Amino acid sequence: MAKLPQRMRLLLGNEDPVEPHFVPGNWFVNRSLPLPEGLKGGELREYVELTVEELSPFNEKQLHWGYTCSRETGRLFVYAAFDQKLKTPMADTDSADYVFPDFAQTFGLTFDRPTLIFFLHEDRLSGALFPAMDTVPQSVVGIQLEGGEPGDDVLVEAKDRIIWRIRQQLALSREPTPSDPVCDFKEVDIPDAVYVRNQDAGDRQNPSAIELIPRDGEAGPPRKVHLPSSSRLWERDIRKSEAKELLMKKQKWTMRLWRCSVAAIFLFFLLGLLEGGLAGLKKWHAKESEVASELKPMAEVVERKGDMLAKINMITTSQLLPFEMLDAINRVRPTNIYFTRFIAENSNALQIEAISANSGEVKGFEESLKELEFLSGIEISNLRDANNRSTFRLRVEFKQGALEPQTFLTEL
Repeated sequence: MAKLPQRMRLLLGNEDPVEPHFVPGNWFVNRSLPLPEGLKGGELREYVELTVEELSPFNEKQLHWGYTCSRETGRLFVYAAFDQKLKTPMADTDSADYVFPDFAQTFGLTFDRPTLIFFLHEDRLSGALFPAMDTVPQSVVGIQLEGGEPGDDVLVEAKDRIIWRIRQQLALSREPTPSDPVCDFKEVDIPDAVYVRNQDAGDRQNPSAIELIPRDGEAGPPRKVHLPSSSRLWERDIRKSEAKELLMKKQKWTMRLWRCSVAAIFLFFLLGLLEGGLAGLKKWHAKESEVASELKPMAEVVERKGDMLAKINMITTSQLLPFEMLDAINRVRPTNIYFTRFIAENSNALQIEAISANSGEVKGFEESLKELEFLSGIEISNLRDANNRSTFRLRVEFKQGALEPQTFLTEL
């Protein structure tokens, strides 16, 4: 049976309402970026996908990545790690509600001044630099600690290494920018305490927040982190896109299943109190069975017609030749233009949504398309420029009979 959804586990008084899985944060590279205005949902995720490939020499499909952002401050924080480095930590994570790098437990902290806070998770120490009054970090540095329980000397040395790396990063910035508002290390507050997750409070007393407290024997105020909505948590999750989409759909269906189960339990409880209604329910069930038996032949006829209609639709759809049309357009596409979505229309038209890293190439792309003899119509609309990127919609119409279906058996 599927695992109880978070809200259902809270309703039943489960002591562990959320079950995230944390992986080593020291394997991740990260970058702070300005948040493009107007990008939401899928568009923001597509923008982050392009950014992720710039962070690492590996293809996006070979990375585990996530992001967090703040629309109030207009900042975006992206992090990624090579999947082979996380092969062991990522094993058996399908049952976890979410999968985060360990430093993600600091997301949501706020400080009055730029602050570098240290967070210890198991045998890994992370240093997160937060600008003033901003819940999104500017930079995170993680270090794997050697040995078992880290002593004070080990932590002091690790903190010095993190401070040195943060200092080197800020030295590269000459002035504040929207993505990196902190550029002077002298302005950064560095608390002495190393914080850890308070496992004895937080989740059970307030499921919508977690608490970070100083290690035993260290002085410092506790820090509370309020959990965002589930959609924001999915943004931070580092599992592959296909796996996350499947798990999100599974979560929705699981919630519906348990809602139906609760409704059924309530119904049977009500029927138990209303003993007289049981006889009527049996009569109703018998009547429904009789009606179902009468309608069964008609249902079989409708099912056969439905199967026939589905086959007809499949044959009709296969004549759209969407991949042949897309392949023909791709032959003249500049390298700085990326297609994000396409739809086949009728039997000879293709509508494409695209992003260009160089707005000047859109016009040249249009002229190249006009030179293709097998196209009968070209239209570019919704052209928008923002942050040195252009988005536009392209509709091309092919001449009848200009394309032939691709054959995949010619080499066999």
